[in-house]
Amino acid sequence: MALESYKMATDTGSRDREAALRRLADLALLPSTLISPQERSILDSLLALTVTRLDETVRLRLAERLAPQADAPRELAMALALDTVEVARPLLSEGLPLKGGDLIHVAREGGPEHRALLANRKDLPSAVADVLIEMGDTALVSRLLANKTAQLSFRAIESLARRSAAEPEFQPLLLARTELTVRLAHLMFWWGPSALRLEILSRFTVERRHIHNAMEELLDHGASGDTALDIALSVVRRPLQIDKQRLARILAGTSPERMDELTEGLGAAANVRPETIYRILNDHGGEPLSVFAKATGMNRKEFGELIVAAVDVRRGGLPTKADLERIGELFDTISTDRADMALHCWDTAIASEAQLPSGYGS
Repeated sequence: MALESYKMATDTGSRDREAALRRLADLALLPSTLISPQERSILDSLLALTVTRLDETVRLRLAERLAPQADAPRELAMALALDTVEVARPLLSEGLPLKGGDLIHVAREGGPEHRALLANRKDLPSAVADVLIEMGDTALVSRLLANKTAQLSFRAIESLARRSAAEPEFQPLLLARTELTVRLAHLMFWWGPSALRLEILSRFTVERRHIHNAMEELLDHGASGDTALDIALSVVRRPLQIDKQRLARILAGTSPERMDELTEGLGAAANVRPETIYRILNDHGGEPLSVFAKATGMNRKEFGELIVAAVDVRRGGLPTKADLERIGELFDTISTDRADMALHCWDTAIASEAQLPSGYGS
């Protein structure tokens, strides 16, 4: 009998406590015209400390009531945003009370499921996205990249473009982002599969005739003496055909021991860095060879001789018939101007990479 009486008293106390907390919540959610800011602040702090005593179903209804109110009690909203993922969902998915700093706190202090909700949030601020990228795994970052309304900082895009070498899941998602720059797209070119490379060459190169016409006098003056400026301007200069007799001499008698001679010779003839030529020659996909050959005005025969020279100096990696057909089609379809732009984008990117401090973008 005593046990039954104790249970009845406990149930009554629980109901009374829940009723009191609900009443407090009702008061805290009154319009600002009906309750003073000071009183609301007191109720907000009190509820934030005690809301977990409510049943989860009640907490969820409370979170749903808070979500559409931009001026809702902030401490209470934060407490519910860090609650179970089901309770937190209305606030993290699209709730108005939480501001940028609040969302950053949730990203750091919440669990993986809280961060997944934030990654899908509409118009997610870039500062919050930076934290998710810092703390998230490949799946979370992919979810964030797929959220077209999320705002991504340039630093985030740069970091993810570099990470995509080891995490290829990012590559198609990054190509779909408007924040991806021409430079970063051409940096990603080097570790992407053939289909992605062709997309980059299609979308991130252009015919530059308007730039050429507008800057003809400046661009025709040749080297300025400022190395950094000359590297930058190389991306917009008119294509220059390689001297055919010089090309024949460079390609003659290639062997593995002549890699340095070949890279130096082709680099000087095409006015690009030897490091760029080295990467082109050693790329087993073959697309860079097509781009280089077209950019420098080679014909089909000379392109074939370049392929043979590349295979000779890189010690193996013979192209298949399908490879030759694929890179031959690229050679036939890409224009000289677009190829020249791609070549000098690579050269500029490689020059910039050499100047970056150790650990940059990692």
